[in-house]
Amino acid sequence: MTNWRAGFACGAVVAVCSWVAGCNGEATIDQPDGASSGAPSSTTSATRPTLTAAKLQPPSQDNKYTQAGGRPKVVVDPCTWIPDDIVGTIGIDPATRQRGRDLVAEYTFLTCDFASATSGADWFLSVESGNVSLDEVRQKYAGKTENIEINGREAVRTVKVGDQTCDVDLETSVGYLGVGASYHGIPGTNSQTPCDKAMEYARALEPVIGDGN
Repeated sequence: MTNWRAGFACGAVVAVCSWVAGCNGEATIDQPDGASSGAPSSTTSATRPTLTAAKLQPPSQDNKYTQAGGRPKVVVDPCTWIPDDIVGTIGIDPATRQRGRDLVAEYTFLTCDFASATSGADWFLSVESGNVSLDEVRQKYAGKTENIEINGREAVRTVKVGDQTCDVDLETSVGYLGVGASYHGIPGTNSQTPCDKAMEYARALEPVIGDGN
């Protein structure tokens, strides 16, 4: 998944921080004003049944920064929408599920991180749901993206030459669901490339987005 949070995180601190210019500093927002770590956002819970553990719930998307930004709320929450059995089928341990550093400001990104179910496999899965369009991804990473399809859904793969990570961003009704695969083991010892893994993960997770999302 493309790392938008580093570029957008200062938006909640400096409201005029733009996506094009990026930020000089970096700040992360785990619990915006009015958020409760134990309460699911109204958007997610009202849409479909979700995982209910308090520590997995997304922050509220109602604050002065989201209201000023005018972007739609993120509907697909990766930490509460992705069932255990789906991540299990791709070799990921559901018990490793944990929220990443959510950002709710002019731009919103809800995140979830997982690790491999196989000891020593060193594969990690990161999923990010944001209200940034695929066209914005293409513009920000011009020359580094490939247009692809995942299960018939439009997507963009961000190519990172020489890196041990690969990102696949799938189009949603309000932006994208980013699926990132990273290998933290010894280079050259894994049988699959990060992009092989990212594509495998993306194909498995795409149905979670659901029709209309």
